[in-house]
Amino acid sequence: MDRVLLAGMVLMGTTVASALLVPLTRFAGRRLGIMDAPGERKVHQIPTARTGGWAVMITFLGAILLAVYVGPSLEALPWLQARVGAALAMLREAYRVETKLVALFVGCVIAFSVGLADDILGKRFPVVVKLLGQIAAAGVLVAADVKTSILPYDWMNVAVTILWLVGITNAFNLLDNMDGLSGGVAFLAAFILLVNAWRLDEYFVSLILLAFMGSLLGFLFFNFQPASVFLGDCGSHLIGFALGAMTLLERYVSHASGTLFPVLMPAIVLAVPIVDTATVIIIRLREGRPIYVGDSRHLSHTLVSLGFSQRAAVLLLYLVTLSLGLGAVSLSDANPFQTFLILIQTAGFVAVTLLLMYKRAGRSKEAA
Repeated sequence: MDRVLLAGMVLMGTTVASALLVPLTRFAGRRLGIMDAPGERKVHQIPTARTGGWAVMITFLGAILLAVYVGPSLEALPWLQARVGAALAMLREAYRVETKLVALFVGCVIAFSVGLADDILGKRFPVVVKLLGQIAAAGVLVAADVKTSILPYDWMNVAVTILWLVGITNAFNLLDNMDGLSGGVAFLAAFILLVNAWRLDEYFVSLILLAFMGSLLGFLFFNFQPASVFLGDCGSHLIGFALGAMTLLERYVSHASGTLFPVLMPAIVLAVPIVDTATVIIIRLREGRPIYVGDSRHLSHTLVSLGFSQRAAVLLLYLVTLSLGLGAVSLSDANPFQTFLILIQTAGFVAVTLLLMYKRAGRSKEAA
C-alpha cells in the first residue's frame, strides 16, 4: 500500500507542477517570439507558442534530481514516514543507479537543447548538426552503460542502442503533427512500460515513469485539440529521447519467459511512431524529396483525409497504442505460441496502416 500511495503522490505532484508551468512557458514563448505560424501543411489557424516542452522538461528532470539527491532524506519527515515510510526506504538505494540517472538527465538536456536550437533557428539549423547532437545525447547513455545486451559483440549493442535512441527521438519529433498526438502517445507508451515495470517489481523505474507521465499529463491539459501551446521540437526531442532511454532501463524477460522475443516489447509499444516514421520516410524517398522536409503525409493526416476529425484521428491512434501495448505486456512471460499471436496482432496494425496509406495515395492520383 505504501508503494501505491507514493506512486500516486509522484504522479499527482508532477501533473500539478507541469500544469502550473505550462502557462508560464507559453507566456515566455510569446515574449521571445518562439511561435509556430499557420501554414499550408499546418492544422492550426493562429500563431501558437512552441514552448510547452519547457514545462515537461523542468518537471521531469526536476523529479529525477529530487529522486537522486533529495529522495533518501525524505524519510526524516515524520508525516511522510508515517504514510509511505516503507516505500521511501527503497530510495536509499538510488545511489546504485545514480550514474545511469545522471546520464539520463544529461542526455535529456542535450536532446532538449538540440530541439530548442531547431525551434529558434528553423531552417538555419543544419540537419547534420542536429543529427550529431542526437548522437551525442545517445552517447552519454552508452557511456553510462545504458545499452542493449542481446547481441554477441559490444560494438553491435552500442550501434543498435544509438540507432534506437536517435530513431525514437526523431519518430516523436515527426509524430508531433497534430494537437495532443505526440504527447498523448508518449503518455500511453509510458503507461504500458509502467505496467510492465510494476509487474516485474522494478519500483524505482516505475517512479521515474510516473514522473514522466505526470509531466506529460499536465502539459496535455493545454495541448489537446484545440491546443493553446505546442511541445515544440525541444519537447518532442525530449520525450522521444526519454522514452527511448527508459525502454533501455527496463527489463522485459522474466524468469518465466520461454524465448528472447519479449525484448521486442519496446518496438511494439512504440509501433505507432515507428510505423508512422517509416512510412513517411519511404514516401519521401519514393518522391525524391529529402526525408527531413516535413509534409502532410503522416498517418494522422491520412485518417483526416479519410473523413476523421482531428480529434477522432488522435483518439484512434491513442487506442491503437494502448491496444498494442497492453497485448505486448504479456510478452514478459509468454510462451512461443502466445508470442506468435502478439506478433501477428502487431503485423496486422502495420498492414492496416499500409493499406490506409495506399488508399490515400490512390485518391490523390484520381484527384490529379
